[in-house]
Amino acid sequence: MAIVQEQILTSTDVNHRLSFETESLSYFSFAPGVNYIDFKVIDLTDERIRTLRLYTRKDDHPKPVISKGWREYVKSKNLRKGDKVILRVNYDNRAPFSIQAQRYEFTLVIWFLNKAPPGICVYLLYYRIIC
Repeated sequence: MAIVQEQILTSTDVNHRLSFETESLSYFSFAPGVNYIDFKVIDLTDERIRTLRLYTRKDDHPKPVISKGWREYVKSKNLRKGDKVILRVNYDNRAPFSIQAQRYEFTLVIWFLNKAPPGICVYLLYYRIIC
């Protein structure tokens, strides 16, 4: 599945709307004279189908955002700043796009290697899928 957008969430993304990359607009077909499109996504963790709205400004700088349905998704997944959301093209008949949230986790693992100086720490940073 092609990735439409992969984004680490900011406070604005979590509390208001998801900013959207202008380059990703090519995946959507807007009707002439209309500056928004409602589209369906399937959540890859719970298979739930949701409707989101992609909205752009009418002027020369579109500055797209996902508005309608976004806050409900954030609340249902308990998303917070630093989490990651991936929107992909979906080749499933149920919805043209899929969405997946991942939680940023910090894990401190200490390895004491044979010849390493004392106190060497290795930090592991990773994302995990939010169920």
